[in-house]
Amino acid sequence: MQETEEFISGFCKKQNQTRTVLCEFEIAEDGSRVFLSSDCAYGKCEHSGDCLLMKALRDVP
Repeated sequence: MQETEEFISGFCKKQNQTRTVLCEFEIAEDGSRVFLSSDCAYGKCEHSGDCLLMKALRDVP
């Protein structure tokens, strides 16, 4: 499997400002991506479920 990084920009509710977040993904042989980590508190943040910034991440199959 291969790993890749991607920058995602958008509005962060927690910080009440626009942010650019670095995300790491693992790419499977079938082309699907698995989220590994980010340089924000996504997953631990109280806004993770409805995070506008990471919405693009949740919409990726």
